Amino acid sequence: KSSGYHYGVSACEGCKGFFRRSIQKNMVYTCHREKNCIINKVTRNRCQYCRLQKCFAVGMSKESVRNDRNKKKKESPKPELAESYELTAELESIIEKIRKAHQETFPSLCQLGKYTTNSSADHRVRLDLGLWDKFSELATKCIIKIVEFAKRVPGFTGLTIADQITLLKAACLDILILRICTRYTPDKDTMTFSDGLTLNRTQMHNAGFGPLTDLVFTFANQLLPIEMDDTETGLLSAICLISGDRQDLEEPSKVDQLQEPLLEALKIYVRKRRPSKPHMFPKML
Repeated sequence: KSSGYHYGVSACEGCKGFFRRSIQKNMVYTCHREKNCIINKVTRNRCQYCRLQKCFAVGMSKESVRNDRNKKKKESPKPELAESYELTAELESIIEKIRKAHQETFPSLCQLGKYTTNSSADHRVRLDLGLWDKFSELATKCIIKIVEFAKRVPGFTGLTIADQITLLKAACLDILILRICTRYTPDKDTMTFSDGLTLNRTQMHNAGFGPLTDLVFTFANQLLPIEMDDTETGLLSAICLISGDRQDLEEPSKVDQLQEPLLEALKIYVRKRRPSKPHMFPKML
């Protein structure tokens, strides 16, 4: 969504900020594919190289950034900075805060005492009604935990109350599904909820997921080969939450600025954890 005319073209706050930072810091990015990644509102954070190339392709001007900067302060040019895969103290701190926030608001599968439900025909009607009530109760508890997680994401509580509410409303279901999918047991094709309740596909459908059920199970299967740990799940949840693209935000540029270090932290963490798999970061996004 365009916020005005920036650096020669009509652009949103997110792309304006990305282009400005890239030019001012003389960043040199790398594409891990064919240098022709699709860049749109959804995919733009997956490849910084192709995102910058698209900025140039649509007409964004380096000189506009430099002229804008020179109006404020004359500085000697800085040397080019290649992408770094070392975590700064600031990023280490962000990672630790997100990891703790995630773990303390979402117990792991091994911490739960799993229990299942009777799905025989004789119990089905009573079971479906019971599952609906149970799921409604669980969903409420999960949302409360997601709000608690959000408040611990660096910078979130510094946003306006209106923007905090907007971001939570937009991201809550996505974070809930991401969390549930990390508790998928493939050999039994079941999902385990926060109190240990374990449901199969049919029970999930009847509990309230309805037509979303197959999509959720498909997504869970796609996550399996990625083998995300708590840090990655937490960072992805935070990135989903802190998104300047959400409609009706009062300060979208401030939200984008908060998202940048989260993206950088996830990119470096994933690269260090999987040095032989450079495609894993864009795959996660």
